[in-house]
Amino acid sequence: MSSESASRRPPLPALVAVLGAVLTALLTAFFSVIALAFSNGQYDGGTWLVIATPVLLAAWLLAGALLLMTGRSWLALVLPAAVLFGLVVWGTIAAGLGSDTDGFVVLMWLLPAGTAVLAGLPGVRRWVAARRLARSAPVPG
Repeated sequence: MSSESASRRPPLPALVAVLGAVLTALLTAFFSVIALAFSNGQYDGGTWLVIATPVLLAAWLLAGALLLMTGRSWLALVLPAAVLFGLVVWGTIAAGLGSDTDGFVVLMWLLPAGTAVLAGLPGVRRWVAARRLARSAPVPG
């Protein structure tokens, strides 16, 4: 492993993935607030899942972004982004929005998908592996 790959500074795709994760988490939290507003305090019939799932995914995305920024894990960001992408695709298809796609729906498809892809790139995975190796190596002196 070269000293460049064990650098403290994350590679550009990791930084963009972190930015994507933060934006995705904000949009997801915004969706949760909207769902809460439309629930009128009625949590029967699984409505609480529509509110809790985005909150948990937003928190998981932020935790994954932090772990990626510190070089501890790339998978902790790929998983919630992929799960959110799958849920958005499923929700879009279930709601019948496939033919009438507006900008927000496209953004909610692209952000988690792009975040997952960028965080899972081989260069990012190598950087995380090098950071892990550098942390586990004995300190000279």
